[in-house]
Amino acid sequence: MRGLSKMADHRVAITMREIEDAVHQLVAQHRGVAFTALSSALPQCRWQTLFQVLHDLQEKGLVVLAPLPWDYEIRAEDANARIDGRTR
Repeated sequence: MRGLSKMADHRVAITMREIEDAVHQLVAQHRGVAFTALSSALPQCRWQTLFQVLHDLQEKGLVVLAPLPWDYEIRAEDANARIDGRTR
């Protein structure tokens, strides 16, 4: 049984850049995404890590975290701007 608990705790490593890319992709596809949907799409990430990446993106002016009654919505800072920060 001890071996099973160790396997359950194993997480596949994912870089901060890969998380940013996933956020960019989800927000671009859906114009906004709930935090719980993001965490479901990236089950190998801890919530703390996801919030850290989202905070960094928000500080860069790329996304907005809007509070919902039981969640957060992540959307592009400007609906007309590209989420990756590049010009058209």
